[in-house]
Amino acid sequence: MFKCADCGNIEKFIGYAEESGKAIIYQNDSIVKDKEYEWSYISNNNDWQYSFKIKRCFFCSSENIIVIH
Repeated sequence: MFKCADCGNIEKFIGYAEESGKAIIYQNDSIVKDKEYEWSYISNNNDWQYSFKIKRCFFCSSENIIVIH
């Protein structure tokens, strides 16, 4: 669990996330009127991998993020 040491936020952060593994991918065209598409996927194996990195607080933009348990 993470916490902003400056404002106390423990709910929302800005960062990067990566996922990889075999998946079924499909396109949802329910918003075609704006010519935009939404992509969804379903993981279909047990080898799904993910990682993430917290960069800054969503609310105060501080990079002073600590790990709490």
